[in-house]
Amino acid sequence: MSIKISVVTTVYNGQEYFDKSIPSILNQNYDSFEWIIVDDGSTDATPELLNKIATKDKRLKVLYCDRLGRAKALNHAIENAQGQYIANQDFDDISYPERLQLQLEFLDSHPQVGIVGCNYLVEDEIRNQRYIRMPPNSHKLLMTRMAKCVPFAHTLATFRKEAWQQAGGYSEPNDLVDIRLWIKMAKLGWHLGSIPVTLGEHFIYSKSFWHKNFQYSQRQKHLSKVQWQAIKELELPLWMGIYPLGRYIYCYSPKQIKSFLRRTVAGSKEQVM
Repeated sequence: MSIKISVVTTVYNGQEYFDKSIPSILNQNYDSFEWIIVDDGSTDATPELLNKIATKDKRLKVLYCDRLGRAKALNHAIENAQGQYIANQDFDDISYPERLQLQLEFLDSHPQVGIVGCNYLVEDEIRNQRYIRMPPNSHKLLMTRMAKCVPFAHTLATFRKEAWQQAGGYSEPNDLVDIRLWIKMAKLGWHLGSIPVTLGEHFIYSKSFWHKNFQYSQRQKHLSKVQWQAIKELELPLWMGIYPLGRYIYCYSPKQIKSFLRRTVAGSKEQVM
């Protein structure tokens, strides 16, 4: 039987997170998938632990390599994937049991959509906050969203391999690989979609790759540049340039003001838990 959906994951030294993505994906309601995991040069017990799981569940295929970095490791996983659809899954996050089924059905019924996201629970260790983020559902609103922020969680996004191929895959540098790809897909004419159902959990840690390798102000500047790229390449209204400019103000604001700015100026729908 041909594989319709491939889950892809990259991991580097992830032994403390084996209680997150592994059980959540292997216990999906839709079980006719393959799972490509790229071990990106781990130096802890991750390779051995992955090998043990792969011997028990043939849906899981582990690719071992030297340190490639995020973008190259993702591209390597997808190049080896058989599925028509690619479901990204970060190793330290969780997908709810209905995720693959609902996103597969959505892409089947919306052939113009190249990528679909969903609502998701955010567990933010840095801000000590817990809330549900609810991206807009229409293509038009998701397009304009890219002038403000990353429109939905990469870890819970599923896209067409065809769209990834046409876009030339993930591009480097290794930060903001998701929104850079979404911009390229949208520029090619693919629509963006999102399911208004909470389908997983995204954990934000101070020791994550993103937070360890990029200072906060540096991250905000990088995102601001990508926002400008979205405005230019997707031909969004020029007045939306206020959003990347506002990001510089945002990064120096107190926590309470940041929540207010996200939910008012940026229009982020968040349900506090």
